[in-house]
Formats: sequence, structure tokens, C-alpha cells
Amino acid sequence: MTATHEILNRLIAFDTVSANSNLDLAAYVEAYLADLGVTCDRVPNGTGDKIALLASIGPTRPGGVVLSAHTDVVPAEGQSWTRDPFALTFEEGRAYGRGTADMKAFLASVLAAVPQLVAANLQSPVHLAFSYDEEVGCAGVQPLIAHMLDRGLAPGACIVGEPTGMTPVTAHTGKQIFTCTFKGTPMHSSLSPRGVNAIAEAGEAIARLNDLSRELLTETTNDLRFPIPHPTINFGTIEGGKATNIVAEDCAFVIEYRYPPGTSPDLLRRALEGLGDRDPAPQVTEVVSYPAFTAPTRSKALELVTGIVGTNATLAVNYGTEAGHYSSAGIDTVVFGPGDIAQAHQPDEFITLSQLDACDRFLAGLCDALSRGD
Repeated sequence: MTATHEILNRLIAFDTVSANSNLDLAAYVEAYLADLGVTCDRVPNGTGDKIALLASIGPTRPGGVVLSAHTDVVPAEGQSWTRDPFALTFEEGRAYGRGTADMKAFLASVLAAVPQLVAANLQSPVHLAFSYDEEVGCAGVQPLIAHMLDRGLAPGACIVGEPTGMTPVTAHTGKQIFTCTFKGTPMHSSLSPRGVNAIAEAGEAIARLNDLSRELLTETTNDLRFPIPHPTINFGTIEGGKATNIVAEDCAFVIEYRYPPGTSPDLLRRALEGLGDRDPAPQVTEVVSYPAFTAPTRSKALELVTGIVGTNATLAVNYGTEAGHYSSAGIDTVVFGPGDIAQAHQPDEFITLSQLDACDRFLAGLCDALSRGD
């Protein structure tokens, strides 16, 4: 196995599903970097069971590049895996395991590149930024970026290594998730006309929101690269009621809104506020929000990446990443990493070894570019 394969093998073995702690994985990364003379800042969450890591290599000066990865993965439970999701398996040019594509492969490749980065005569620093809770709303990257800025670091570019097939992504959708909870009057179903059925109330709201979903088909972005160029609504879960002979006291659904850059981030929020005309009014809570992302026209991050890989092709995608938060903080950003997003979150998730090799070559090229002062 290559160094990247060996590190990926270690990373996959850590069950860092977002509901779990990432402390063991973080301790492994810290020890690995410490052996190479690289120290890490810890940025813990509020309860201390998760931490983000920030490490810098090279000269202490403004500029340089952030290599950004998240350490959490989505659950494998309930999926039809034919392999142990937390044991890396190599078969026919592929590496299987939870997080191989999304996105421990990039993290492994970055860590494997650290000896070369340490030994190089870098003219600009490289900052390693490893977050938590990306899969549940990009919660961990925000305090990590704040810590980076509080330290006075001023990166010139950021590469978020989500799976893009090693083609730069310069735009992606933003996302919001809301829970909507409806209250009814629990009573015997024979008396149902005298009460309010929470399930029926939620059903009427869903019908109104489905009408909005159809209206969104015309709210298109000017960026024709997007496979789906308009905002979308998805009902993720719904639950309520106790029995068929009891008027439902509670019903709640979770709804997701994705919007491309150049379209309104507030269309669903306003529609949900409009549900307040019901009696009783539902409780609407925003649980996730991250911004849409568009790279600037003259993007330093994109120029750096395309200069190394030798292509001007770019993509716009309908999934989201931490890039919007980096960009909102004033850090020029591009999304670029190994793997296929179609494999992310799937049973028997895998990444091809050719993609891992391509990422290793890219990081070697990045090291050379920063040593030349590019």
C-alpha cells in the first residue's frame, strides 16, 4: 500500500459518524503530525466531545493555502453493506469503506503529503483545517474559521477536498432545513369534528408547500452549469399520531430547501412563516443553514488548481460543502478533491485508486508550486 492507502486504512477504522465523537481520530492525526514536527491547535465544540484541528506548515506570513477536510461521516446502519463499512477493503482498483469518497480519502492524501511539505522550502504556508459535523449542517467549520482569523492568519486560497472527480467546482447550492411541528386536540375519534387533527393540519401545509415546489421550477439561476438550475424542496421525515381512534395531538415534518446562487435563499422561509395564519400556528425551527457558494471571477484558488492540473474545466453542483463559509469569511475558495459524489452516503461506498493517485500527484504539484512562490 502507498502511504495514502495506509493512512486511509487507519482513518476508515474510526467510526466518526456525526452522532459520535471524533476525538480518537483527532488524536491519531495529532500524533501523526507531531512525529513530523507539526503542532495542532484544537478547536473544541461546546461539550468537548468533538474537536476541529488547525495546523500550519511553512513560513509565518500572510497568504498560502488552506487544505480543508471534515472528519465526520454519515451512518452506515440500516444500509445494505456487503463489507464492514469501518474496515478498508481493496478490490479491483477500488477502496471500499464508509467515508472513502466523502471525504477521508482527501484527508489521507493530505496527511501523506505532510512529509514532503515539511521538507520543502515553501514560500507560502499551508494550513491544514480539519472540521467536525459537516454532515449535519457544517457546524464545526465555523468556529474553526473564526479561530483561524483570530490567530491573524490570512490565507490566499482554500481548497475544500470534497469529491469532485478532481475537477474544480466553483459554485454550489446553499441549504436550509426546518422542522415544522403541528399541535392538535387529542380526543376520541368519534368526536373528531370538535377538535383539530395535527396530521390533517400538517397535510394541508404539505399540500401548500408542494404547490410552492412546482412554482420554484421557474426560479432559475443564470449559471447554466447547474444540473438542476432552480431551488428544490424535499420532505425528509414525518411522524405523528398515536392510533386510528385518537385525534392526533402531534405531527412534525422535516423539510429541506436547496437553492443555487442567484436565486432567493428566503422563499421557503417566507412560505413557512405564512403557515402562521393557521390556528394553532405550527412551530417552525431552522436547524441547518449554510450559504450558497460562488467563486469570484478572478479566483486565486481556481488559478492555483488549474495551473497544476492543466485544465480550465469547472463544475457547478447541487450539493453543498463548507466552501460557502470559507468564501463568506473572505477566503478565496474552490472545491476540488478525489472521488465521485454519486458514491457518497451509499452502501459499499468506494473510491477508485486512480482518484487517490491523482490527488497525491496534485498535492505534490501544489508543494512544488508553493516552493516556487506561485
